[in-house]
Formats: sequence, structure tokens, C-alpha cells
Amino acid sequence: MKRSLLTGLILCAATVPTMLSADALSKENISVGVDAGILGFGASVKAKISQSVGVRAGFQYFHKDDIEIEDDGVDYNFDVTLNGVYGYADWHPWRGSFKVTGGLLYNNSDVKGLITPATSTTFVFQGHTYSTDDIAKVHTLVDFDPIAPYIGIGWDTSFNKKKGFGFTFDLGVAYQGSAKVSYTVDYKELEKTGNPAVDQAAEQARQELIREINADLEAEKVSLQEELDKYEFLPYIAIGMNYKF
Repeated sequence: MKRSLLTGLILCAATVPTMLSADALSKENISVGVDAGILGFGASVKAKISQSVGVRAGFQYFHKDDIEIEDDGVDYNFDVTLNGVYGYADWHPWRGSFKVTGGLLYNNSDVKGLITPATSTTFVFQGHTYSTDDIAKVHTLVDFDPIAPYIGIGWDTSFNKKKGFGFTFDLGVAYQGSAKVSYTVDYKELEKTGNPAVDQAAEQARQELIREINADLEAEKVSLQEELDKYEFLPYIAIGMNYKF
């Protein structure tokens, strides 16, 4: 029953363009709103297509640069982007404010990080210590599946109003899948001595070091992905207001 309801609501949202008749697009059936939620600040437009069903599309966005954290002598500098575009169908079972919602969320959120030593000249990965003579910076990127099915409940007090302002509230969950984590290393250039034998030996040692670092970062990636897998289901909450014409 629950699976059928979710499937129906998602299909309903996915076929929004075919559901919007001329009557649904008439001014008295349209409302516009602003909101704030877990993905930032946004806006939406909603069309009432029957006495119990509405469809809406909107977005939320938030961006913050240079979030700095120091831990164990390492500086972490993060840029966080929260960005979601959605198409939802709202079913108002009692033709009132309460609604059950399903649809699709395009989740374009990510976290980009830069890792540098804070007060030392070493990096530590998986218990192994590496010098800044070899590594300049380490970049990290965390993101999730872009398409996230959503189901939730909420209220829209303007749904069956003839016109005027209303209050909106959404509470639900989006399935964003497993996290995708990547590391990219900026290595220092190897200084040449002019002696081919010495330079070749130094390059071989450098390549072995790179293999060790990559193996440690792969283990770091797996560990972080396992931790982030706890968040495959993204809790979603938003509050806002709208106006029905």
C-alpha cells in the first residue's frame, strides 16, 4: 500500500506537464511562495488541478565558502553548496490544508574540501606520515546521486482558499543514495639533480610513495563513504508562505 502510494505520487509529479490543463493554469488556481529549508532558501509555484490535488515546482539554494576546521594539526577548508530543484504532487485527502507529497528532487549539493597542515609539515593518512616536501595539498569532494525520490507530509493553508496568503510546511525524506567521495592530491615537483641515475632513483621512489599515498587515501575514502552511508535517506524540512491569486 505504501509502495503503491509512493509510486503513484512520483509518477504524478513526473507527468506534471501533461496534467496542467488550461483551467489549472488559470490565475485563481495558481499560488507562488517562498520558503526556507534544509537545502537553503527558495521559491516555488503551485497549480491546483482538482479539489484534492496540486502540483508544484521550485528550488532551494544555499552556498557557504571557507568553512574552516582544524583537527589534529590539519586545516580543513570547505565550500558547501546546497542546491535542489524539485517537482512534487500534493494530495490533500480531506481537501484541506493537510497534504501527502511525492515527487522527484534534483539534488545538486556537494561539499568541496582542501586539506593542508596547520602547524606542522606533515600529513597523516591511515596512521602513515607524509611530508609537505612531497604533498602540497589534498582536495576532497563529496556528493550524492542527483535524482532523489521524495515522500512526505505537510500543510498548505492556501490550497482551497479563493485568494490570499497562506502558510506552508513540509516534512519528509528523500532517498539520495550512497555518498560519492573522491580525493585529488597536488604533488610537489621533483627537483632534478642533473645526474640521470640519481634522478631515476628519485623518480622511482616518488612513484612508490604516490602508490602508498593513493592506497591510504582509498582507505580513507572507503571509511568516509561508510560513515556517510548513514545519510542515504536525507531528512527534509521546509517552512514558508505563499500567495494565491
